[in-house]
Parts: sequence; C-alpha cells; structure tokens
Amino acid sequence: MGNDVAKMAGLGPPSNKTGSSVVKKKVERASKTGVLSLTEHKLEAVPKIVAEQLGGSSSKLRTMDLSRNKLDRLPEQWNFPKLTTCNLSQNRLARLPELSAALKKLDASENRLTDVVSCLTNAEAHLEELSLSKNPSLGDAIWPAVALLTRLTLLDVCGCGLRSLLDGTFSLPELIDLRADDNLVEAVDIATKAPALRRLSLARNRLQAQGIATSLLRLASLSHLDLQGNPLTKRQFLDIPGCDDFLKRREEHRKKQGGEFAELGVCGLDDQ
Repeated sequence: MGNDVAKMAGLGPPSNKTGSSVVKKKVERASKTGVLSLTEHKLEAVPKIVAEQLGGSSSKLRTMDLSRNKLDRLPEQWNFPKLTTCNLSQNRLARLPELSAALKKLDASENRLTDVVSCLTNAEAHLEELSLSKNPSLGDAIWPAVALLTRLTLLDVCGCGLRSLLDGTFSLPELIDLRADDNLVEAVDIATKAPALRRLSLARNRLQAQGIATSLLRLASLSHLDLQGNPLTKRQFLDIPGCDDFLKRREEHRKKQGGEFAELGVCGLDDQ
C-alpha cells in the first residue's frame, strides 16, 4: 500500500522505459549528442546497435552509462576512441575489454571483477577517476595496473579484498582522494607514493597504531583521515608520532573551509 501511494505521489524509485524501440531512439540521439544513457534497462547484453551505430574510428561518443543492468560481459570489440566517461557500475561483469585511451572517468563498482590489468592498458595516459569498489575478488593484484595510472586524482577501492595499500614501487603524484574502506589493510605507509593526498578513508580495516606510518600523518597535504571501525582507540592514535601535526593541519583546513562543527571527533575513533 505504501509503495502504491509513493508511486502515485511520484516519490517512488525512478523506472526507465525499456525495449528495443527505446534503445534505438536513445542511440540515435546519442549519435548527435555524444551521450548515451541505458541505465536500469534490464539489459543482459549490450545491444548490437550501440557498437554498430556509435562505435568505430569515427565515433563521437563521449559519455556512456550502462549502470544498473544485468550485464555479465561487454563486447570484445569495444571501439569508442573518444569515450571519456564510462559508468558500468552495478552489473555482473567479471572482466572488462581494453578501454579507450581517452578515458578520464571509469566507474566499474559493484561488479564481479577479478582482474583489471589488461583493460586499463590504454587508459594510463588520461584516466583521472577510477572506482572499483565492491569487487571483493580483486585483491592486491590490482596494484600493478594502478601503478601505471599516474594521472589519477581519485581512486575508490572500498570492499576490494585488499591487504595492502598502493603496494609496489610507484608514485601517483596527482592522487588527492583515496577511498579504501571495508578491506583487510593492517599497515599504511604511502606518503611518498601519494605526495599530494588530501583525503584518505580507511574505515573498517585492521589498522592498529603500529601500522600507521608517522610520515603519513606528517604529509603536508593530508587534511582528512577516516579510521572508524579499526581496532584502534582515540588514545592510541593520539600517541602516534606526527598525530599532533596532522590534527593541527586539519584544524587549519577546517577553518579555511568555514566548517565550525565539521570533524569534531578524532578520525571517527572511539575513546575506548
């Protein structure tokens, strides 16, 4: 009854019209606008018309949204050379084809991915934002691929079965936002690998005081750190060398942003 009332009032969840005729119209429109959205279309496969009319060397498609479908694979011939934004989240994908060299934003969260090395080979030149969250089978095998993405500014690897963070000898000089909640990380020492990092979220991992490097807390750019749900108390965190530097810097940043009541706690940690 409640759902019926919500729908009558226009408050229910959005639902898209689906079917081949709808897809055809959207593809025709996309050939002119460069933007294709087939989100929530109950698709089990990418319609052939997408590649036939929008793909190829003369393709002008810049943005594609195939999120919230039932896709378990994408066409191997994935030829969209000008594609800069691609949303593939909330599907059933186990792997991705080799992606566009022009790609700047990729959301492949909430799939069943087991490997991303091969699909990102071409994307290393321009990729700025990458979300792989909630692909629990990825694990630490992602780091060789991530190491090549030197233009990254945002990386979301929450719930990816990680035991390490930015593992390997590489640097992501432009990374400012790293989200790695809900993993199995026990130690974090990434100051030299992400020298411009501003925000780091490590909620619900396995971090204890000895696993947090002093160099991270003294990283001049870092102003936000979330440690909620780790086996670490506020008192233990405050005793880590460099903690005072971080808290002072965070307070200065908060004042510049005008947030009088923001982040009054200590990184989400409990007193006990």
